[in-house]
Amino acid sequence: VIAVILMLCCVLSACSSESKLLGKWTFTEDDISMSFIFNEDGTGEVYALGGLLTIKYTYEVNNDTIIFHEESDAILGTNPYTFSIDGNQLSLSAGGDVMVLTKEK
Repeated sequence: VIAVILMLCCVLSACSSESKLLGKWTFTEDDISMSFIFNEDGTGEVYALGGLLTIKYTYEVNNDTIIFHEESDAILGTNPYTFSIDGNQLSLSAGGDVMVLTKEK
């Protein structure tokens, strides 16, 4: 019984992190702006360069890790990103680099 309760807590915790991730998040630094959209069905898009560059992807969430899958894996790569959400701020980090995005309303 305890094992079932612990497993249920883990599943609910993962779902909670994933549901907080849903929506549009934007990163802006200097003249660079990039938006990530996370959909409930595990798909998403990145918009950059004023919408001139659009990347469609699927994603998987496992605890605090996101793995992106895009057609060429050339832009987002194949390495997992760790993430954390604090209010309306999403921190994505990979390879020592951290990007902080703000949730759009």
